[in-house]
Amino acid sequence: MRIERFFPLVIALVCGGCVSTQREPSPNITILKNACIEWHASGGYDAALQKSVSEARAELERYLRRETPQNFAIVLDIDETLLSNWQYLKANQFAITPASFAARIQSERALALSATRELYARAQAYSIPIFLVTGRNESLRAATIRDLEEAGYWGWNGLYMKPSGYADASIIPFKSGVRKMLTDHGYDIILNVGDQDSDLAGGFARRAVKLPNPFYFIP
Repeated sequence: MRIERFFPLVIALVCGGCVSTQREPSPNITILKNACIEWHASGGYDAALQKSVSEARAELERYLRRETPQNFAIVLDIDETLLSNWQYLKANQFAITPASFAARIQSERALALSATRELYARAQAYSIPIFLVTGRNESLRAATIRDLEEAGYWGWNGLYMKPSGYADASIIPFKSGVRKMLTDHGYDIILNVGDQDSDLAGGFARRAVKLPNPFYFIP
């Protein structure tokens, strides 16, 4: 789910049901933030996440039924895919900065998203290699491994983090480059799961599944 989908709600709240012969009013950031908080509190986020993860699991099961998993692999993002940063996002009113996020990772514990942890466990049950590709900076490797292990994510086959000094404005070249490298090494990536379009863009996976995240955007 993308933040644009809240625009009809925002416009309705701002207008109060009025009919304008001019242009539609610009969305109000406070109302957008409150809409995100209310959607999460209502269970809407959990339901949307479960629906997307169920789609990913169905794809995994479909491949397993039809083919022998000789070189299968799956690629997963971390934040808002395996781990939830909801308390940090809410407390900061979605005003994310690299410094505050890094401080939070180093001092607090992220919580597992149970829906994707079940997908993770399912892949492990079939001995399918799992590769984690994240936009977290390489300097946060130790804290990230701690987060993953404390949330119940063990036994992954590789953790690829954004290199220190990465200068590209988009994370796409890094993430798609890792998938290309894995493909070049003989892996058949049957599933790529993430909460950002940039987690999935660039190919090198048979199937890409987008998880809901209207809370922030990573190009």
